[in-house]
Order: sequence, then structure tokens, then C-alpha cells
Amino acid sequence: MTRLLIAVALAGSGARTAPALTWDDVVASYAAVRDYTCRYVKEEQAIDHGEPQTIQLSFRKPFDVRMEWLDDHGNVDQVAVYRRGMNDGKLIARRHGLLGSIVGTVRLDPRDRRALEDSRHPITEVGFGPIVDGVTRALQDRTIDIARMDDVSEGRRFELNVRPGASPLGVTGARRIVIVVGSPDRLPLSVELFDASGGRLERHRFSNVRVNVGLSDAVFTL
Repeated sequence: MTRLLIAVALAGSGARTAPALTWDDVVASYAAVRDYTCRYVKEEQAIDHGEPQTIQLSFRKPFDVRMEWLDDHGNVDQVAVYRRGMNDGKLIARRHGLLGSIVGTVRLDPRDRRALEDSRHPITEVGFGPIVDGVTRALQDRTIDIARMDDVSEGRRFELNVRPGASPLGVTGARRIVIVVGSPDRLPLSVELFDASGGRLERHRFSNVRVNVGLSDAVFTL
């Protein structure tokens, strides 16, 4: 059978191409999420020149967060917990020392200088929600636009242009954002932000994502 005949046969059989994933699909997918856990690796050029930080992240809506920083051996050396509307609006952090000993526990405003030693973003801006909501608002405000969308092996790649002066994900100087959305969960797998010269300002990666696992209050207690 020639290629032409194959094409005609497929057309006659009612075969259809699956519709391409859109940003609205990402918004709808996140709306169905109640909680999730994942491995989160972030690289911020403004923090230690982009040295990767590996974090075990737990999140529950509306905004309960637990972040566990892992050392090179996979051991937890720092923990931070934040629950919106609780603990007087403070995050609670605990740092570990040698052999797992506890160095100390502190309560900090999320935007306190000490709370931002390891990130230019406060804990109140962590996870899928601020990414999905930030891009959605910026698309509505037209401070960003979708330059192109491509299918990739992991799912769907969105390339966004940022209007000069805008910082939709809280990164001053970002002019281009590249987001890869995974299939089939339709949640971000990676977010990269670049400046006008193409230099990478930040990269955020999410893996081992488990959705709607039923996280309890105990997870967000320190």
C-alpha cells in the first residue's frame, strides 16, 4: 500500500490527532490538585551563582508548605514549614548539624533577611501554584505572551516573552521564560528564566511528583 493510500485509509477510519495541550489545560489540571509531594531542584544565579539546591517539597492547598533541604548524601540538613493563617504568619525553620543533631529552631517572617538566605523567593511563592497563577495573570494583563509551543518528549514546552519592566514570576530582568509541562499530569516539570542577553537567571525542576496523596496536618508541623 502506498503512503497516499495509507493516508486515505486513516482518514476514512476516523483517526483523529489529539488536541495540543494549552495553558488553559495546565490551569484546569492544577485546579484539581488538593496536595502533592515532589523532588524540587532550584538554581538561582543570585544565590551561590546558581549552585543547585535539592529539596523534598510537600504542599497542601490552600497554602501549607514543608521544605526539606537535602545534602549530597540525601540527608535532611534543614527544614522549613509554613501554614498560611497560622503561627502568626511566621515560617518555622530548623537546621541540623553533624550526625543529625538539631542546631536550633527559629520563627521568621517569610520575607525576613534570614529566611531569604537560600532563595530570592519567599516560601509563600513556592510550588506549582505561584507559577500557574503568575503566568495566567501575566497572560491576562498582557505583560507576557506565548511566543511558541512545542511538543517535547516530556509533554509540552511553552516559550514566553516578557514585556520590559515586568516580572511575572518575581524575577527582575527576566525577558524570556521557558516552561515544560509534563504529560499526563499537565503540571510544570521545569521553569527557566533568561535575561535579555540569553543568560539563565533561574531554573526550577520538579520530579517524582505525586498528586492528591492525602497529606495530614502532621506533615506541616515542626
